[in-house]
Amino acid sequence: MTTISTPTEHTAVAGRSTMVIAAAWLGTLLLSKLPLVIARDLLGSDIPWIAPAWIVTAILLIAAGYVWPVLKPLRAYFAIMGVILLAPFLLRPWIQQTSLWGGLFEGQAEVIGIFGDRLLLVLDTLIVLAVLFLLGVNRREAFLAVGDLKAPVGGQASPTEKRRLSWLVLGAAISLLLAGLFFLFLVSQNPAGLSNIGAAVPWLPLILLSAGLNAFGEEAQFRAAPLATLLPAVGPAHAIWLTSIWFGLGHYYGGFPSGPFGLVYSGGLALLMGKAMLDTRGLGWPWIIHISIDTVIYIFIAATAM
Repeated sequence: MTTISTPTEHTAVAGRSTMVIAAAWLGTLLLSKLPLVIARDLLGSDIPWIAPAWIVTAILLIAAGYVWPVLKPLRAYFAIMGVILLAPFLLRPWIQQTSLWGGLFEGQAEVIGIFGDRLLLVLDTLIVLAVLFLLGVNRREAFLAVGDLKAPVGGQASPTEKRRLSWLVLGAAISLLLAGLFFLFLVSQNPAGLSNIGAAVPWLPLILLSAGLNAFGEEAQFRAAPLATLLPAVGPAHAIWLTSIWFGLGHYYGGFPSGPFGLVYSGGLALLMGKAMLDTRGLGWPWIIHISIDTVIYIFIAATAM
């Protein structure tokens, strides 16, 4: 028996969807660095208590999903965002205070310090992924696979469509192009680093390992985990834009690059990575593109630190 929806029912469904999307945008912006940007750059003030405020906000947003059932689809998303914000405070401080950690990483060459920090990032990521699985998200839904590296850009084409450009071609081209552009950018910012780039060669294995760890940590924690919980609630378009703007704002302070350029650059890259992740259903191309950029950055850091 076929059930026919009435116009009133369609309106109700559309209203619920609009509320969920609006709540997702509002909640994501509150959990981003946007409040800090407004306070510092527009009001000339600061929010020293922003970290606990984020955690409290995440808890309130989760609670809202229980108070207002219409927001139930966002519970898992706000839960995972809260864990992402909380994870750096769970184990990092205790690990960094140990004598073993101090002996291995403190006072060492900058490349060694970067490697240590990437290890902590991966630890945070494992905490986030553990919670993600506890929320009922499986490995495939969390994009924790290489994915189809040959997938067509834009997803699977219909039988009547022309063959689309493959991510195998686009991903390789983007990786090489971005690595080259970032190399030129770094040279323009610090020409002396180019003449000393040979000093980074002995550190290349550690540089590649650090870049690989960083790319995995950021793509799994800051992209795959939020996308996996947000997609069922708001759909792919809003999910990609929300996670990309949040990621870009995360680079406004302390990112490389930072400021408005860091916001646009990192946010634009996040859009690209998110699209690649959805099209290929995996971490493969986002990880490869990300590692190509990070490798160039770490090589220059090693060269200029000598």
